[in-house]
Amino acid sequence: MKQNTPTGLVDNLCNFVYNLNMKKLFLSVFLTVLSATAMSKEVVTIVYSWSPADVAANFHRTLVEQANRIQNKYTFVFDTKPGAGGSIAANYVANNPNTVLATASAFFIRPNFFPNESHDLNNFKELMPQCSAPGVVTSSKYKSWKDVPTDQPLTIGVSGMGTTTHLIAAQIIKRYPKMTVVPYKSTSEAVTSVLSGNIDFAVNFMGDSAQYTKDSSPKKIYALGITGDQPINGVVPLVTQGFTKGLARMNVPAQLVVPKNMSDARFNDLRQILVQAGGSKTVNDSFAVDHCQSMNQMPTENLQGYYNLQVSEWQRLSSGVSLK
Repeated sequence: MKQNTPTGLVDNLCNFVYNLNMKKLFLSVFLTVLSATAMSKEVVTIVYSWSPADVAANFHRTLVEQANRIQNKYTFVFDTKPGAGGSIAANYVANNPNTVLATASAFFIRPNFFPNESHDLNNFKELMPQCSAPGVVTSSKYKSWKDVPTDQPLTIGVSGMGTTTHLIAAQIIKRYPKMTVVPYKSTSEAVTSVLSGNIDFAVNFMGDSAQYTKDSSPKKIYALGITGDQPINGVVPLVTQGFTKGLARMNVPAQLVVPKNMSDARFNDLRQILVQAGGSKTVNDSFAVDHCQSMNQMPTENLQGYYNLQVSEWQRLSSGVSLK
């Protein structure tokens, strides 16, 4: 045993300093290794085409969160680039590696109206369908279509011209010829405008306006009808209220697409992770808010056929629709 002599105290102090330095060295090496491991993870950005305030944006946020939990190879990041009916985000993804486009059926519609200012559908391929949600027509001024005048000027908000909500509005206008389309950057912006009384109607999604359709809401919105052919939570389909049959086919599929020139190895890698993440309860719970039916477990061999079908189907539904 060392005595508390000057020599013993010096020895104890030297040992303490040595151990302290070794701990600092170990910590430094650990942090360096941890940092290097984090930096080695590739960043993959999922770029959403619309406003971050949209309920549909949460489909992709929750997918990103789940994808980051289940693997360590990639860091998935959520970003938004709204505008031009989704074409700004589409063109960004087409020109930036390690990005995935989170979009909807407007991706297939916009080029039919703006072929020169839009994106080229031939340059993309389907990575993963997410889910399919009904569109809903809402108003804070009218409780039902019986109250809506056919001989007075009316306005209806949509998430941009040449989008799915625009196609839905075009079918509504057939009954109300004095109705004018008002474009916004997103469905949530159109809902806000309805709430403020700036427009008469908005085409949006059930999750966007759900909080305002409750009887307890201080600002009340009325859901006048939905696309598809089945009622949801007491909201009946537009096709059962005298509107055109095409509205039965205008539910909106959210999906992920990537540039066609993405390598098979990268495509399969990302798809495997995202399909697994898409099967989680958190992702499916986010779909439920918008009454969006899951499609994210679609077999890989069906993807190209699904993509081609949407190209032709939305081209057909866009035919004869005016931008005015």
